[in-house]
Amino acid sequence: MDTALIAMNDEANRLGSERLLTQMREEGLVYRLWVTGTSKGSRLHMQVNGLDADLEHRLVRVLRGRGMQLDIQPLTP
Repeated sequence: MDTALIAMNDEANRLGSERLLTQMREEGLVYRLWVTGTSKGSRLHMQVNGLDADLEHRLVRVLRGRGMQLDIQPLTP
């Protein structure tokens, strides 16, 4: 995969993930999200305000199955 195709794939994954998080955002979820990718695959990075085990589990349930590795961390100021 060339770099332009990787960048387009990352953006498509970011947009799709944002759509999946719509309800949680409406419930007050505050986060930063970005996607990094290589020719071997993509990784979704999230920094989440108020992250605890239950919230992380819910996020994983919402975002899994999209062919990306998930990196979910607490949001730091």
